[in-house]
Amino acid sequence: MYLRFHGTALVERQLSGWLQSHGWRGKIARIVLEFARGVQTIRSWNDLTLAVFYSAAHWFLVLLIYLWVPKSFGGTLGSLRLSDAMLVLAVSLVGSMLQLPGVGGGSQAVSTIAYTKIFLVRTEAALAASIVLWLITFAACSLAGVPLLIHEGLSLGKLREMAEHEKETAMESAAQQGDSAQ
Repeated sequence: MYLRFHGTALVERQLSGWLQSHGWRGKIARIVLEFARGVQTIRSWNDLTLAVFYSAAHWFLVLLIYLWVPKSFGGTLGSLRLSDAMLVLAVSLVGSMLQLPGVGGGSQAVSTIAYTKIFLVRTEAALAASIVLWLITFAACSLAGVPLLIHEGLSLGKLREMAEHEKETAMESAAQQGDSAQ
């Protein structure tokens, strides 16, 4: 509510020092500011209600995927319940923040670990289920995303340029706010 009525000026002032750094602090500050700016798009109680409803519906569908994929393998995986799928989903979301050298995404690795260590599923079955989950929940976005990029006249190079421009703009803005604060 504070962000909606007062904007992000206070948050930007508090994070101005972090925004100027190039390490992990700068990344965290940019994420917090992007979130704060995004929250400002919720303009009414109706918008908030719809956002919560759509988010809940989205995550429920994802949870069903995390339930149905292991069930399709049968065996120990087939006996998992909705609460078990929720645990694997939570572990997978935490793992998706990791980028492991040589392995790639952490979501497959930690969901495999969850299946084998928590639910005592055989490694082969756990790995297969984890890969299928990753293909459906993460990689499938590319099937729709790449044609949409091409249709919009964008390329990976243009996206990279846009990201660099955004980064430069954020750094200039932080520098200007730092100068005005002094």
